[in-house]
Amino acid sequence: MTSLKPDKKNLYRLPYSMNDNPIGWIEATDICNIKCKGCYRLVMGEGHKPLEQIKEEILFLRKWRNCDNISLAGGEPILHPDIKEIVSFISSHGMKTVILTNGLALTTKVLKEMKSVGLLGFSFHIDITQTRPEFKKQQLKSELELNDLRLKYAKMLKPYGFYTHFGITVTPDNLKEVPEFVRWAKDNILMINAISLIIYRGLPVTEGVSYYAKGKQVDMEIGKLGYTVDRKEFEKINVKAPDVYAVIKENFPDYEAMGYLGGTADHESFKWLWGSLLTNSKGKTFGALGAKTLELAQAVYHFTNGHYLVYPKNRIGKMVFLMSVFDPKVRKAFWKFLKYCLSNPIRFFYPMKSLGIGMVQAPDLLEDGRIDMCDDCPDMCVFEGKLVNSCRLDECRIFGDLLTIQVEKDTFKKKEPTQELEEVPML
Repeated sequence: MTSLKPDKKNLYRLPYSMNDNPIGWIEATDICNIKCKGCYRLVMGEGHKPLEQIKEEILFLRKWRNCDNISLAGGEPILHPDIKEIVSFISSHGMKTVILTNGLALTTKVLKEMKSVGLLGFSFHIDITQTRPEFKKQQLKSELELNDLRLKYAKMLKPYGFYTHFGITVTPDNLKEVPEFVRWAKDNILMINAISLIIYRGLPVTEGVSYYAKGKQVDMEIGKLGYTVDRKEFEKINVKAPDVYAVIKENFPDYEAMGYLGGTADHESFKWLWGSLLTNSKGKTFGALGAKTLELAQAVYHFTNGHYLVYPKNRIGKMVFLMSVFDPKVRKAFWKFLKYCLSNPIRFFYPMKSLGIGMVQAPDLLEDGRIDMCDDCPDMCVFEGKLVNSCRLDECRIFGDLLTIQVEKDTFKKKEPTQELEEVPML
């Protein structure tokens, strides 16, 4: 029987470190044109960051992170008046750029400008946790209702050859819809490179939990940070990366995880879990890339380029089957592909791609007050000349430092096991 649980001993631990990490993160602005539940970034009136400061941060990340890519975030980075100059500056220093966007400000003019300065692609955040103006008169009940909007943006990008990525926030309410989101991406594989499932987290504001910054207790209230929640909501936050993996695996048995990052405090946790699904343009799946493929790709890329790989520029299609020599997961997929083609040789000519599927489980507050972070976090940004986790940047902006937390004994009962898989229907 196929296991629905990822096992670290069968996966490749991504080789990232603080000073050798493929991703650098730039917060270009705190201005946004949309509101998302649990957003890590508050609108605090800082506005657009000056261009010269952004350039300094880019050079800092290039020097101290050894980046392959700079992720431009916010707020909504497309709103920054110097977005073209920012991307051009990153390109001129030999790095890729991916813009994280909700898509609302995206136009043909923006796409043409971004192509002209070497932008690699866009990562879209579109889900039902947002208050989007396109649906202000409509109460959305399902992620499926947003697929037409997602497809609109995928079609906008296709003529320009941009790397195209979509992400959603996963909550206990929409966990059951994750397989349909995967199915939508798989069915549009010729336009979509990867998807991410960002698991909703929060910090509780309740009796028995105290917050400290720079050694002094600070007042905390709901709304002080974008991810502070009341006790009732905090106790509902029970989805973990292995739960999302299991729901995908149950509905797409060919899917496999291949790489991970663990936690800084809990040795069992999966903070980043990355896998793939090999599928053709007709929606037929054959298997997935395995840990050996990811390990070899990272080692070769680092050997030839001097840094680790993220967001590959090119898809290699059926050439991936050459990895059958080294990777048993790819070998298994190759035999399935051959059997499929032998029954009808014309199938060999159907385009085939690998759909990247990632899960990110943001900081978790453990029962003893420790915060379980992503070990060797890929998404670190610059604050006052030092690297900090981008998901906790607002703590630095408001309190001047990352928070430490004290939880009185027995404040929280041990959480029940996460959502039972049989409650998530096969699709």
